[in-house]
Amino acid sequence: MNFFGHAVVAGWADKRAEHALGSMLPDFEAMTRVSLIEVRDADIQRGIDLHHRTDDAFHRTSAFRSWTAAALLSLTDAGVRRGTARAVSHIATEMFLDGWLADEPTLADGYLAALDLEVNGSLRWQDGGEAYDRLSGRLSTWGAPRDYADPLFVLRRLGDALRLRPSLAIAPEEAERVAACLPRLQRRVQREARELLHELRDALGLQD
Repeated sequence: MNFFGHAVVAGWADKRAEHALGSMLPDFEAMTRVSLIEVRDADIQRGIDLHHRTDDAFHRTSAFRSWTAAALLSLTDAGVRRGTARAVSHIATEMFLDGWLADEPTLADGYLAALDLEVNGSLRWQDGGEAYDRLSGRLSTWGAPRDYADPLFVLRRLGDALRLRPSLAIAPEEAERVAACLPRLQRRVQREARELLHELRDALGLQD
């Protein structure tokens, strides 16, 4: 699951901004490539713990597995290398889900409150928090990630996410093939997202 989706799921269990922030921090570590060394806030730590439970449950849902399997087949049939196709199907699915969730205005409130938290006394980063401060400021300015509903925007983000991994990076000759497959995946995510969320709630034991 991507960071915005994690914040939404965190709100099912606890509306506090600290909990939502914690649920996104493992993704922020990956995005900044900076390690979080210490967490001094219990609510933030509970959010981090929920992140890992959520990812495990999310990746086991029948909806996610069905979406990514169909996208993988579509991409490989189009001539995209299997490793790249697998990475694209996984990441794009999560981005499209964020884009669908971001269409609900009330879901952004907890996310933005989490990004605006003053956490200098609660978190210790390997770089002193500089990369996190830049990232959280940029995400706060961006607002709810509605751009993830745009397949062309997602294609650019996929390129950025995979370019440093030669075995997974989208080759120039593959970009058009990936672009052609993304709208179909997006439509399926939009059509079946509610089913996935119900399945995920049940797996996590969180009631409506």
